[in-house]
Amino acid sequence: MTSRFEPEKTPEGEDSDEGDGLSLDTSVRCGSLAVMRAQVGSLLQRFGEDFVQDAQLVCHELVANACDHADKPHHLSVRCHTRYELLIEVRDASTDRAPRIGASTAGPNRGNGMKMVEALSSDWGVRRTDNAKVVWARLRIPA
Repeated sequence: MTSRFEPEKTPEGEDSDEGDGLSLDTSVRCGSLAVMRAQVGSLLQRFGEDFVQDAQLVCHELVANACDHADKPHHLSVRCHTRYELLIEVRDASTDRAPRIGASTAGPNRGNGMKMVEALSSDWGVRRTDNAKVVWARLRIPA
């Protein structure tokens, strides 16, 4: 089981090419994850079905993890970090807890969400601010 608080790997503060102004910035209602998935699908549809499904799954798992294990409010941001990379961030109010791969307090058949995030993303990590935690993942945008 690993946990990643790696501030040296955070995308915050890096140069960014906003890539066509593509972005989604929204509060998340934990009971409405299907709405969030639809918003992500609409935003990314031009990149093809496989990429859209991967991005939706990463968003879903990061948001579901926040809903299950972190304090409100929950916030999702999806944007082109560079022309070649999508950045997904989920912010919550639990600065003292980080996701751990393969571990869950939600039940014995849980704990695979962060494994999927790690498998689908080119990189992921966690950063803290004064009053929030941000779990982020990067996905390579197909050519």
